[in-house]
Amino acid sequence: MSNSPSKEQAEKSIKWLNANRKMVLDLYKNQYIAYNEEGIISHGENLQSVLDIANESGKNYLIYLVPPHRRSLQILPIHFRSVVRHDWQPNYLVKLKHHDREIEATMLVDSGAEVSLISLKMGQHLGLTLADAESILLAETIGGNVEYVLRNLEMTIDERSFIAPVAWLQNPIETEQLLLGREVIFDKFNIEFRQAEEKIVFTWRNH
Repeated sequence: MSNSPSKEQAEKSIKWLNANRKMVLDLYKNQYIAYNEEGIISHGENLQSVLDIANESGKNYLIYLVPPHRRSLQILPIHFRSVVRHDWQPNYLVKLKHHDREIEATMLVDSGAEVSLISLKMGQHLGLTLADAESILLAETIGGNVEYVLRNLEMTIDERSFIAPVAWLQNPIETEQLLLGREVIFDKFNIEFRQAEEKIVFTWRNH
């Protein structure tokens, strides 16, 4: 890319993308966009055409592939079996509690998951139930659709307790895994991944 932004420009561009995410998802779904902190420079389904127009503008830019659906929650990780070089997953101990029921669970810390996720059986063990005529939500994943409902659970990480939303799956799936997602957790903690040491460090943020 000949119009590569500086680190500071890239940070500003990503900040713009986050601030305008709704508009981007509404107008440019399933398209590539070239953008910077000022807005969209070019867009389209053909990446090379988008790059050509962006380069001709003479402006610095980043490329983003806009998801096809804005209603979907991203909650499931992707596994590449044949390319794993370091056989380690960033799992961490989390205590989950609902009313008088609690369980200590090993959860995969996943920065790609918008919310945390628990399985159907895990939710049932914690005493979660569906309300009468409650609407079931749908999330689109790499492997297809999954049904879920959102629930607030008390979580405890390193003796720090807080309430966070979780997606409670309503159907069993092959890649079922407990995920610790970004919502609330990534605001409460600074999280450092030390893969070489096979260690995760959670540092409580003083709000």
